[in-house]
Amino acid sequence: MQEDAGFTAVVCTAPGCGVGDPATVAGHLVDVVRDAVGSSRHGVMVATGCLLGALACRFRPAAPLLLVQPCDTARRPTAPVLRIGPLRTTVDVDAVGGWLCTDRLDPRLLPAHLLTLHRRAAAAPPH
Repeated sequence: MQEDAGFTAVVCTAPGCGVGDPATVAGHLVDVVRDAVGSSRHGVMVATGCLLGALACRFRPAAPLLLVQPCDTARRPTAPVLRIGPLRTTVDVDAVGGWLCTDRLDPRLLPAHLLTLHRRAAAAPPH
């Protein structure tokens, strides 16, 4: 990762994302994000509750989600938040981990199916 690049990765720890068991895809996600943050001078991981709200979460298959906010060394955002997921396999998680360790967080470098949630949110009408 470039010295002047950073990110905040927000990992959902709600039951709907399946976090809790390290043998699950969600458990693997926590490990991979933690490793990416550890190899970055300016990466931060935040664990939080549901990212979608209880109602939306109830009507989807259990699979982890991740928000990533690229930022500079002063933690100022440098690009829009990316909504990544659902992450259904360890291959998906490994792709995100490799992407977090690159020198630029270009969403075009992620597999397209991992940005479905992001595209839906971007297309939604404003409240």
